[in-house]
This record gives sequence, C-alpha cells and structure tokens, in this order.
Amino acid sequence: MRIAIGMIIAAGTLVWAGPGPFDGKNFKGRIAWSCDGNHNDEDDWAASPVALAIFAGFGVKDRLIHYDYNNILPKTDPAWEKQHETSIVGAIERYGYNRAIFHNVRKDLDAAVNSIVRAINESSAKNPLFFVLAGPMQVPFMGIEKSDPEKRKYVYCISHSRWNDGFAPAYTFPYNKRAVIPTGVRWIQITDQNRRLSTSRFGRPATPEEWAPWSWMRDSPVENVRFLWERMRATTRADCSDAGMAYFLVSGDEEGDITKLRELLEKRNPPAPLDPRPYVRLEAENFLTLDNYVLEDTDRQASHRLNVKLAGGSKGRISVPFDQPYTAVRARYDVEVRYLPETSGVCRYTLMVNGRRQGKSWQSTAGKEWQSESFPGITVKSGDPITVESECEAGGTGRLDYLHLTRKP
Repeated sequence: MRIAIGMIIAAGTLVWAGPGPFDGKNFKGRIAWSCDGNHNDEDDWAASPVALAIFAGFGVKDRLIHYDYNNILPKTDPAWEKQHETSIVGAIERYGYNRAIFHNVRKDLDAAVNSIVRAINESSAKNPLFFVLAGPMQVPFMGIEKSDPEKRKYVYCISHSRWNDGFAPAYTFPYNKRAVIPTGVRWIQITDQNRRLSTSRFGRPATPEEWAPWSWMRDSPVENVRFLWERMRATTRADCSDAGMAYFLVSGDEEGDITKLRELLEKRNPPAPLDPRPYVRLEAENFLTLDNYVLEDTDRQASHRLNVKLAGGSKGRISVPFDQPYTAVRARYDVEVRYLPETSGVCRYTLMVNGRRQGKSWQSTAGKEWQSESFPGITVKSGDPITVESECEAGGTGRLDYLHLTRKP
C-alpha cells in the first residue's frame, strides 16, 4: 500500500518507501537537532550556524521544530557554553529562526527534553520527524524514553560520528546508540563528515594551510557567510563537520564538501536532491536485531571503529529492515559484506534478503585483515529484512563490520 508522502506498510511495520523527505521544493516532515559544543570539541560553534544556514539555503528552515545544544552533561565549560550560544543566537537573528524552539541544555535540561518528547509525540506517517544527533546520546535518549512508544516508528535518527554515538573514552555516558536503536526509532548512519568538512586535526589550532580552503568565507560578499567564517575562527579549528548531516538530510548527498557549501551559501544555488543516492552503508552495530551478537569497540580498522561479534555459542544473526531515505522503492544493488577472518575455528555466513538466501553461503578463511564477500545484483525493496546468519566452530568469533550496498543503474 503506497501512502502519499512515500511511506509503505510492510509486514505490519511502517517504513520509508525510498524517496527522500525533500524533493527540492517541499520537505515532508519535520526536523529536530541535538548537539554539544560545551566541552570536548569546539567544532559545534561553527557547525551549528552552518547547519542553520544550510536549512535556510534549501528553504526548509520552517521545518525545524526543535534544537537543543550544549548537551554534554557529565562535563562542561561555561566559557564554551557562551561561545556556542553566541553562534546559535547569531544564526537565529541572521537567518530568521523562531528562538522559542532553541534550548540551551545547560540552562534548562527539562525544557529541552520535554521539547523532544513533544516533537516525537506529534509525529505520524504523514508527518515524520528527522532527528539529527550531533552530540552524545544522553539527552536524545532521555526524550525518546519519555515519548509515546507508538510514535517512535515515525522518527528517523541521523548520525555520522562514533563520538556522537556515545563512544568516548574520556567520558562516562550512561547511554550510547545501542540504547537508542531498540526503542523503535529508525537509524540512519552516514559516512563520517570530518573527511570533507574538517581540514584540521582535533586538539590543536588549524594552520594557515588548513584555513586556506575556507578563505572564501572570509572574503565573501555575503555578510552572513562572513559571520560563519567568524564563528569558525572562534573555534581555532577549521571544522564544521556535523553540518554535513544537515546537508545530507536535504540533499541525500553524504559527500557534502567545501565547494558544495560555497555553491549553496554564497552563490545561493542549492542542488537538486540526490534521489536515489548511489550507495547505502548499513553498519553492523546499527542493525535492529543482534541475536547472540554484541558490540565491540576495540578494532581501529573497523568502520567507525565499531563492529559486532558473537557473544558465545556457535550461532548468531543480525537483521534490520531496509528503511533508508533517498533510496528507490525497489532497486538492484551490489552488496559487500565485511567480516574478520578467524584465527581459530571456522565461521560460515549466509546473506538473506526478505527471508531468501542470496548467492551461496561462504566460509571465513584464515587471516588478520578485514575481508569482504561480494553479491552482485541483489534486488532489495523498502522494508525487506536484511539478515546475516553465522555458524561458527569452537574458537570462531564471527566478527561483522558492515554491509555496503551500491546501487546498479
């Protein structure tokens, strides 16, 4: 059954039927945002106003109904809180946002959480919520936990960073994304935006060479763009990486970069949405069902430095419905399954789509580096459960990293 805004019902579960929420003119649904900026990394002082500029540039600023910031609860720095608020207030004034939807978590946590609850509880099939998680999971989880469980299926959480996902050795966060995913929300993980929207290293001021790619902001004839440059300079770092999630949400493009930002923010030339997008990566730790699998945070060679492994015993499975925006309702993909070979024991894996085995089962071979098994031309429809089953001999660990789906023409 097709519903007007691009939803379908599959096996009794609401799923996004491929097309993205923005078609270049209308945004179908609402936007919420949660970010830090009060400790650890100053990048949000730049990312927040750039994200707000992106929404304004695409003409969807009226769809933003919640924005909380300074959301690191275990630690804070009052000077950082003030700097971030300067960025937020400046963007509100310059781009014409409703100040009532913005909540400084360090000043009024309850108001921020209650605003998240309202945003979720007002969600429906015709009015979904796209919740961008640009800070740790604690405050978003507090709101989700208090919300109506029946409304969570209309909420799409977007993330790009393991730090935002709650994996930070210098902090003790009570929740990470594995607390959020089972609540009933949908999870969208895009590629790490630091690769294209950060030109300096974390933990030190940017060098002149690292600032150079952003000099167009400094020299821009557009006053608002020069304001963005000033807020980035305040960070001492050339980084607005979290803003890449805003760009993805309204374009379907995970590869927003400095050139594309200039085209949008200075030249006022928003691109047509990339719909359907050319690839989707499903991180194993984001699968809805981890049956006898547990998350592992030890291997720096794994995507986002996270993977899953068998918890014990010989059999396990991970499974998730294919429920991603900016994808075709039905498409053929070349599928790559990334796994880690065994040092002892043997594991056999099987890829299933909608309950049907795809290709042949494969057996892991000895080795120390991550490897991939490829499946060309797999047909996937919105809502299809995608499953990897494993069976291991004694000593096998069954480690899985991700499934990468590349759309075929």
